[in-house]
Amino acid sequence: MRGRGAGEGVRTRDHLANVRTTLAWVRTGMILMALGYASDKTAALEAAGSPLHVYGRPLGVAAAGAGVVVAAAALPRFLRARARIESARFEPRPWADLALVAALGLGVVVVLILLSVTR
Repeated sequence: MRGRGAGEGVRTRDHLANVRTTLAWVRTGMILMALGYASDKTAALEAAGSPLHVYGRPLGVAAAGAGVVVAAAALPRFLRARARIESARFEPRPWADLALVAALGLGVVVVLILLSVTR
């Protein structure tokens, strides 16, 4: 018997929730890539010497890179969660997700500090 019991409906619900979570990670990655692109293009339009002109390109590249990492991390996370849902005993393991969120949060704090120091 596949799954952890409680009927086919529960397993279906779990799989659909896994898909929604994966799509949320991909959407977050795409937003980060778009912010990186916008930061890079805005920096090109700013006057020389302004903080955005100086740091816009590196911040844009960093944000776009973070977006690629987040979007790429969604597929292995999806596959691991799917395998755990199908196993006889489901044990949630949120540490990888929490580590990714912590890394993104740290990146945001670094960017905010960098922008506030250059003013």
